[in-house]
Amino acid sequence: MNNFIFSGYGHAAGRHEITNADIMAAIRKEFLKGFREDKIIRSDNYQAFLKNHPTVSPFDYFAGYKMGFFKRRHVRPFPPVRKKLFYAETSLELGVKAIHNAISDAGLQIGDISAWFASTVSPHEQAPGIAATIKAFFTDFDNNTPVVSLASGCSGFNLNLQHAVEYLKSHPEAKHVVVAHTETMSDFLTERIKFVPLVTFGDAAAAVVLTRTESHTREGLLHISNFQDMHMVDFVGVDKASNLYMGDSVIKDRAIVNMSKAGSDMLQTTGWETTSVDLFVPHQTGNAILIPTAKNIGFTDKQLYTDAQKLYGNVSGATIPIGLSLLHDANKLKPGMKILSAVAGVGGKYGAFSYLVPETHQTKASVLHKKDLAGKTCLITGSTGALGTEIALEMGKRGASLFLHYAHNEKAATKLAEDVKKQGEKATCIQADFTNKEDLKALVDTIFSRTDKLHYLVHAAGISENLNKQDIPNEADIMQINCFAPLEISKKLLPLLKETVLYIGTAAEDIPIAGFAGFTASKSCLHGSAGSAAGEYISQGIRTIYYMAALLDKGTSENIPPKDAFNFMLKNGQETPVPVNETAYRIVSSLYIPKVLGVQNSYEGPMVVRRDGYVLETDV
Repeated sequence: MNNFIFSGYGHAAGRHEITNADIMAAIRKEFLKGFREDKIIRSDNYQAFLKNHPTVSPFDYFAGYKMGFFKRRHVRPFPPVRKKLFYAETSLELGVKAIHNAISDAGLQIGDISAWFASTVSPHEQAPGIAATIKAFFTDFDNNTPVVSLASGCSGFNLNLQHAVEYLKSHPEAKHVVVAHTETMSDFLTERIKFVPLVTFGDAAAAVVLTRTESHTREGLLHISNFQDMHMVDFVGVDKASNLYMGDSVIKDRAIVNMSKAGSDMLQTTGWETTSVDLFVPHQTGNAILIPTAKNIGFTDKQLYTDAQKLYGNVSGATIPIGLSLLHDANKLKPGMKILSAVAGVGGKYGAFSYLVPETHQTKASVLHKKDLAGKTCLITGSTGALGTEIALEMGKRGASLFLHYAHNEKAATKLAEDVKKQGEKATCIQADFTNKEDLKALVDTIFSRTDKLHYLVHAAGISENLNKQDIPNEADIMQINCFAPLEISKKLLPLLKETVLYIGTAAEDIPIAGFAGFTASKSCLHGSAGSAAGEYISQGIRTIYYMAALLDKGTSENIPPKDAFNFMLKNGQETPVPVNETAYRIVSSLYIPKVLGVQNSYEGPMVVRRDGYVLETDV
């Protein structure tokens, strides 16, 4: 029989951890209001609690032990304000990270995913739907698998899970789909001054890979239900100004009723007794709802699992899959475990599902883009430089056949070719001094003689002023190597080009570095000229990318005096130099994947400009 199991789990959260102490500090500074510390101190319950927990503060007692929230993660520093929003991660980035982790955990390649389901009520933009944009971070331009975006909060994951099962049932050729929910709830708190929402909500995403399997017995996702309670329609939501509104008492009362009913009905449908259930993994706004709900269904405190809310806060529909991901990461999902999940929330939507953890599902770590470039050919100029070397190794991992240009370092080029060949791919070294016209002609002639198509052309060749040495290259050579030669090579190889030409620029074009005027001028010239040529290239189906990298930890950046490097990073918002291998990974992905995490895109006509490792300042 067909079963539907969770074969991969993943989650991600905002980078800033917000503790209860942080919130209390904001209350004392009068950024937030509403907490009566004196009232808690005088309460008999707190005084009794102190006998066994003498170090717990009044606020941690109320927010943590009573409400159920000890930590939460935000995409921006606390407290959230609108000005910080521009520089923060969005629900899109969190969703991409969570899905990346889930697919890797499942041991799958991107091509194994047959459909993409994603939900949120805090999208990074109104259209297109978030699933379409999330998919663009994973697949190439030719992938036409369907996407489903759902504007739903608390029940978003549960609803999409049902849609995913229906999709797999109606598409027998499909085996794996992604189901994700992502949320940046702090987006809705920038105008709030009452402390409760800041205690409650966090920013996070979670995803599962739902896989069809064959077995003689039922396992995995057994039953799922979704309903709507019209009594709750007007009592929780987000207005047009992106402000959260909540009718606390109505939410509490109706959520307890709805979750209790959905959970009890699911037990009956599945044929489980409450005592046989190992864990109740719910979602709601805190202990005031979860504890009575668990009691109504018949669960004990030990069966109620609330680690997700304790560590991440209320992250809407991501709470339940985060809980499952935490259990998986802790190796607590044992074969045969019975899990019941229930949810209620915004829009009055509520529901439940039952899940029987399958027999050990063998997973293995995957390289998501392994052999994506099998059958593709690429020329990399400047392949022996720090960045060029890493680009070549990354392309080799992905299965590309390479032409490795070098200027003088034959030993490094030969070793690089050997390293690529160890990965099972072809690599041919070609020497050419870009200041020598005969060498340039020979390089082009060699490419034409060796192949009838060149899918990718990556210009990593470059030279800069070297303030640490006496033999500083002259401005004419810098301009020739950094600008004129790459443009000439691209134009002459145009008849062979099939997909993408990528030029590597520098953040120094946006934020000048003292002493590197020649280098910056040559890259600016390349930038403008590449943009002009992009129109001709796109008419022949060839994409042009201009890639502006921030300060890297190796390569040209080593020529910059430490003081100037520090000032440069301070101006462009870099905390540390970017690892060159990470930039190479993103550059290679840029060649054939529409969007890349950690890169800011803009468009100059048909040319895509990508800024890696920094964000231009803006007046928000």
